[in-house]
Amino acid sequence: MSEVNSKELTGILNLRKEKAKEAEQLMHYSLFQEAVDANLAMIDMNTGDQRAYNRLGDALLKIGKSGEAHNAFQASIALEKIRKESTKVAVENAMKSDWAKAIQINSEIIEKFPWDLESYNRLGKAYSERGQNKKALQAFQCALVISPNSPIAKKNIKRLERTATVKTNKAGTSCTSDRSFIEETGRTGVTKLVNIPRSFDVGNLVAGHSVDLITVDRGMRILDEKGIEIGSIEPKLALRLKKLVEGGNTYSANITSAGDDGVTVIIRETYRHPSQLNKASFPAKSGVVAEIPMAALGYGLNDVGKLADLKDWSDDDTESGDEEVFSPMIPRILSGEGPLGEDSVLD
Repeated sequence: MSEVNSKELTGILNLRKEKAKEAEQLMHYSLFQEAVDANLAMIDMNTGDQRAYNRLGDALLKIGKSGEAHNAFQASIALEKIRKESTKVAVENAMKSDWAKAIQINSEIIEKFPWDLESYNRLGKAYSERGQNKKALQAFQCALVISPNSPIAKKNIKRLERTATVKTNKAGTSCTSDRSFIEETGRTGVTKLVNIPRSFDVGNLVAGHSVDLITVDRGMRILDEKGIEIGSIEPKLALRLKKLVEGGNTYSANITSAGDDGVTVIIRETYRHPSQLNKASFPAKSGVVAEIPMAALGYGLNDVGKLADLKDWSDDDTESGDEEVFSPMIPRILSGEGPLGEDSVLD
């Protein structure tokens, strides 16, 4: 299957289900040789059909061909081993953010096992990380063909559709230029919000949305485009930025990721007051990162990962040379051994 297509997949699965039912009925009526022929025909259609090999082995035993039955059962075991090993490789490549390789491996699994739910979810994840949202959407739609209630697929389809809507509204203030996602030494930083109101639906947030950063008595808060509070900046960072704002600096902020685990934003220093020329807005212990990887942004598809430890923000002025920025950790990977395991594979 060179291209993921939900309509094609529906046809494949329906035919497989129909033929499997016929083979089982033949066994039920003791038409064992006919059952052998039926299962061989299914294997010709798809060499990765483990269940067809198992039914073939059962039918062959009934007609006394134990040697051939053994080979059929061994073929089924070998296919399961291939599937598990390939899944492991696919997950490993995703964890290394080698999305091109992840796409290749998951596509190969699907080619042989087109009913493998988790492979479609992993494929959709990999495509979305490379910004190929149309193919990502197709992959998640295929997952829904296999499991209509798949929470992973449904959530990501919803987010992809919202992202597409945002991108088409180029005149809207919620869209942002790629520049908003560029790390500049000491002038940008990514942080996870705290104190998100329980009543706020983070599912409405999309990576790229601009948000308002306002100062309050005890820190800084983030508001969405409708003026509704999303959450607050981490206290120590908020205190530092608040003092810089009071000194004349200005900042902008955009959503980088939103999910069940929280919301992250990238904050950009848009103006540094002359009196604060030697004060970096975002000093930290890690080295300079020139650009935030698109994989870390995820266009709203990533569950929020653990961020790098922030510097112990203090009231003291930043010392000369302390102009480094902290970098975000890559969000956790959707894999067959992680959250995707919650879905049941209809094989």
